[in-house]
Order: sequence, then structure tokens, then C-alpha cells
Amino acid sequence: MTPTDVPWDRAACLGCNTDTWFPEGRTSAANTDRTEAKTTCLRCPIRDACLEAALIEERGLGASSRHGIRGGRSGKQRFELATRTGSPPKQQRAA
Repeated sequence: MTPTDVPWDRAACLGCNTDTWFPEGRTSAANTDRTEAKTTCLRCPIRDACLEAALIEERGLGASSRHGIRGGRSGKQRFELATRTGSPPKQQRAA
């Protein structure tokens, strides 16, 4: 599946405040947003496809380059998942 194959029009987050999926920092409000986003993802019919699309789009990126909640997982969680499943490591710059 490619990101363009995902039926985004069926996403549970459709019409929601997108700021909820991109909380910054470790404040109480940011943690509440993370929980709300992940809860919405749990009931989403395309959660698995969304996560797969995120992993494809983020292939080769480090943990700090993955932003927001996608497929019910944080950027750090997606990085750890990609590392466990054998996605290629972050690309090195040419010297």
C-alpha cells in the first residue's frame, strides 16, 4: 500500500483540530492532546493503513524527524517500530 492508496476520507480524525496530533513539549495540555489523538486513532477504521503510510513516508528518518501522532503512535514509537521491523537506518551525509 502506498500513502496515496489510503482511504483518508474514512479517517476518524477527519475534521478534528490538527493541532491535537502535533502537540509540543511535555506540558499537561500536550499530554492531554497526545492521549486524545491516540484515543481517536484507536477507533479509526484506517489506523493500520495510516501507520503503514507514515512508516513508508518516514523511511530513513531518525526519531527527531518524525512528528505528530500517526496510526496511533508517536514519532518516537514509529521510529522504534521501524527499527524493529528492519527499515533502513537514517541515511548518512556524504563526506
